[in-house]
Amino acid sequence: MPSQHPAPDTAHTDPRASWRIPDDRRLPALEPFATEVHRHAVVTLRETLWDSEDRVLAAEGITLAHADDGTWSIDHGDGLEPLGPDLDGLGDGPPRDAVEAFLRGRPLRTVILRDTSTALVTLRGKDGRLRAEVADVRVDEGDPDTALLRSARWWALTDDGRNGATARAAERALTDAATEPAALSATPDPRVTPLTPARRGGRAKRPRAGTAAAFVLRVLGSLRADLVAVDPRVRADEHDAVHDFRKVLRRLRSVLAAYRGALDRDATEALRASLTEVGRVAGAARDAEVLHGGLLRSAARAPDGFVDGPTLDRIGGHALQLRDRTSAELRRALRTDDWFRTLDALDRLLLRAPAGPHAQDDAAVFVAERIARERTRVRRLVGGGAEDLEALHEVRKAARRLRYAVQAAGDVADLGKRRLGTLRRVQETLGEALDAAHAAAAYRQLSGPAAQDGADTFGYGALATAEHVVLERGLRRSRKLLAHL
Repeated sequence: MPSQHPAPDTAHTDPRASWRIPDDRRLPALEPFATEVHRHAVVTLRETLWDSEDRVLAAEGITLAHADDGTWSIDHGDGLEPLGPDLDGLGDGPPRDAVEAFLRGRPLRTVILRDTSTALVTLRGKDGRLRAEVADVRVDEGDPDTALLRSARWWALTDDGRNGATARAAERALTDAATEPAALSATPDPRVTPLTPARRGGRAKRPRAGTAAAFVLRVLGSLRADLVAVDPRVRADEHDAVHDFRKVLRRLRSVLAAYRGALDRDATEALRASLTEVGRVAGAARDAEVLHGGLLRSAARAPDGFVDGPTLDRIGGHALQLRDRTSAELRRALRTDDWFRTLDALDRLLLRAPAGPHAQDDAAVFVAERIARERTRVRRLVGGGAEDLEALHEVRKAARRLRYAVQAAGDVADLGKRRLGTLRRVQETLGEALDAAHAAAAYRQLSGPAAQDGADTFGYGALATAEHVVLERGLRRSRKLLAHL
């Protein structure tokens, strides 16, 4: 049955098709394909592109643009996104938080002057509805320090999503016009060159495919992409960004530890140590987030009437202050030279690929041996007794490192991945117990500033006691689970 709601009077955002146009040829006549064809006036957007002196953003495929109206935008290669000011408002210059993972303290300056001219043609049917849009886009840009001009031009067709006759006919006409031999043109201006993306050079010779070094570099490259993607989210204080940031740090450290020997150990151990330092700051921020987010749950676990509404509101205010303070400390840590040197060390590792003693080992054999070693480590810790919190924490870290190592292995070797579920349950169960232990300790610590208010002090004590009960229950469950690991 056809929909009772008419399609919106707009074309889809994503192009149905697009064509690169190497010359100044005209759009084909589109009037035969629609009842109404309207050619809109050309709109030109003037903007400046910003980058570091060594064009680090261009090497990463990123464009940071400033329009004449004062707005900033960023393009990672899949379209422009608007940028607001940096969260902590550290200056009046361009926003840096979205690209600081690449800039790492480098100053920004105008590197490109760009004009983007768009001529839009709309095609409508007999009922007046928009059937298709054709955009003729030309980009002219130049370096402010030279007379060099670079140009690019393309056509793009969008439709109403119905694959109608108008859109199909327009697509055929545009394809014919775009692919026909170009007419004789005037002598090209030698200053004009096509737009080409910048690429980072200086890469060392890559290890042979199928070797341990190639495997580890591939995994680290993927994690590096995850790290620089989550870094701006932490700076913007997005929901769950700190949690995701910690996970990437842990995966990096786990891979570097579990697969030692594929790359130069001095380089990997130095990087692990640097990641551990920022991991501590991120851990404090995440613990504060968990405490604040779990406050209502803690109150629900306390006996009825032990924590009234006003008391809970005041305690929540204290927990929020702790969360905001630790998050700000993490953001400050991400603006330090120490963090920039950590990112540089990761990039050097990927770029230079310093070989370790097992660099040329067969990847499948190397991975299987390292996973077996990690399993032995977990068994040894479990067999040594895990009665106190510190011992359980060490078991949890070992199980997590094993799980991350197995996940990183992918299809390199048959590692019995069905056991990943067991390792995940171990990590989650121990994590719940350790979170409860941290919450109980945090409530006791926060009760100090609230000592002048008896109601708040009693409320903190009730919350700490409730979490201690959860801790004891979690410890019992954890020990049972570890007995079957």
